[in-house]
Amino acid sequence: MPTPVPPQSSVPHRSRALGAFYAIAAAAIFSTAGIIVRRIELPAWDVSFWRSALLTVTALPLLLVHRRRSWAAIRSAGWSLVFSALALAGSFISFILALEHAPVANVLIVFGVVPFLTALLARLFLNEPLYRHTIVAMVVAVVGLALSVAGSLKSGAAFGMALAMMVSLCMSANYVIVRHRRDVAMAPAVALAGFISAIIALPFAHPLDVGGRQLLWLLALGPGQLAGGLLFYIASLKRIPAGQAALLGLLELVLGPIWVWVIDGEQPGSFTLLGGAIVIAAAAANVWLDSRRPTG
Repeated sequence: MPTPVPPQSSVPHRSRALGAFYAIAAAAIFSTAGIIVRRIELPAWDVSFWRSALLTVTALPLLLVHRRRSWAAIRSAGWSLVFSALALAGSFISFILALEHAPVANVLIVFGVVPFLTALLARLFLNEPLYRHTIVAMVVAVVGLALSVAGSLKSGAAFGMALAMMVSLCMSANYVIVRHRRDVAMAPAVALAGFISAIIALPFAHPLDVGGRQLLWLLALGPGQLAGGLLFYIASLKRIPAGQAALLGLLELVLGPIWVWVIDGEQPGSFTLLGGAIVIAAAAANVWLDSRRPTG
């Protein structure tokens, strides 16, 4: 449910430290998606279906326990909640499909453009200002992304990169929707997104082909990795500014490739590493400069 964030000056130092820990924990949990997906020996559509279905089943008890607040939040947000869920559903499906067609490092690097896509969409649809440092960082990120794409073309992962860009676009669209309508509650939106993406994936999947071992990994992926990461990230936003949480969240882009490199031997190419470093540095600089702007 939406929770007002108190002014940073009123938040105790210990609480801010805990918020930073939660943001780092969220990034670490999110970064494990690649190594988990690599261990589920199922086609991408099957993984997408089960991930979304299990996420929805996990979220339903929470909605039922708080059914009055949930229903009030759904009625308040209206179509904005539906649009948010659609954007999330698009990101859920595209992410799993992207991992089938590209190395984890290549996919995660593209997520570094999310802050810039969000800024562009906010400018187009919400008339928010586009600051000079964001434009400069955007140009730098495009250079880094071009290097990563060059590495992906060399390794035959261009289609996976295109799907990763779709994930980034969906994530940015959701951020803009939530920014426009701050009464969009995360729990109902995530549950609805899981239901929508499961329905979309079902015609292309073979749900009954899943085995016991695969089901355990799917539980780790949906209710574990995705839901757990979201819970920690939301908890961090209650204690630290969104800009700081976003900056710490970029650790996902660093940790994700490291896990698959160390554990699975999926070594990124030199162009991918160089481009990724440029994209992450540009995104980090942009978020940091955003956090230093005076508010109000």
